[in-house]
Amino acid sequence: MSTEFTRRAMLGAAFAAAVAFVSTATAAETWPARPVTIVVPYGPGASNDTFTRALADNLSKRFGQPFVVENRPGAGGFTGVNAVSRAAPDGYTLVEMPNSVVGFKPVMKVELDPLKNLTPIGTMASSPTALVVPASLPVKSVSEFIAYAKAHPTKTFYGYAGIGTTQQQHMELFNNLTGLRIKGVNYKSSADAQTDLLAGRLQAMFVTVASTLGQIEGGELRLLAYTDDNYPPGAPKAPTMAELGIKGMEKAQIWWGIFGPPGMPAELVKTLNDAINDSLKTPAFIALLAKSGATPLSSKPEQFVTLIKGEAALVDDFAKMIAANR
Repeated sequence: MSTEFTRRAMLGAAFAAAVAFVSTATAAETWPARPVTIVVPYGPGASNDTFTRALADNLSKRFGQPFVVENRPGAGGFTGVNAVSRAAPDGYTLVEMPNSVVGFKPVMKVELDPLKNLTPIGTMASSPTALVVPASLPVKSVSEFIAYAKAHPTKTFYGYAGIGTTQQQHMELFNNLTGLRIKGVNYKSSADAQTDLLAGRLQAMFVTVASTLGQIEGGELRLLAYTDDNYPPGAPKAPTMAELGIKGMEKAQIWWGIFGPPGMPAELVKTLNDAINDSLKTPAFIALLAKSGATPLSSKPEQFVTLIKGEAALVDDFAKMIAANR
């Protein structure tokens, strides 16, 4: 091979690398140049959907491009999240997910790790969960519900939207702390489960107030207790589990965050993270969360990673409880 040929090959490779670098930089500078999809891996109407649509509206106004929410339910959220984990890391496909994403691998036994198969971008909100029962159930307190469940072990069921979801984890924690063995019924979506709860075919669920606020205020569902007291002043009033003598339920929290496919450029992650954090400061978004029993939760990407690692330790405990009660 001649020296001249080698020199030309090296120059050609260098030129190609330079073009690729410029193209990547230009793409980053012009993002978003087209609509962005945010996948909600659950059906419409739940907290995930409500919060994400409000965030999408803020981001659309900020960037001048549509941020389109796409509901893609199935397998407790895994279907939608798995699809995004295989998307291009260009910022045009994102996914909203609560902390149950951390339970995919240890609880659902599927190979999806949020730190390896996704890019954590930023948190959105946090909330305690709440124990609710249909108004037709003859109980008005947690102690009465426990007594009812013990007296009717074959007629007391709870609903959850997929194996490993916080709805399942939190009820199994409640079972563990109270000595109950309430059996769960797995649904495709929270909305489906809540339909049966309203009809009295289910006797209890752990939910976010956001997803059941209308039914609570309308008297169709009865709010018995929160898992913790970190809910905003405007949320419906109820005691905490600790106040009722059930210590340990304060671990049953929920947070919502935005993820992207693995390998997203750090600069693009920062751009999105800054935009999400700014959105959380808007009065309309704060009011929406407050009405739904949630509070804004801003974070830097590295803080989000730390949060996920801490959640993983809790999920290991939840997984053992779920396995024990099967």
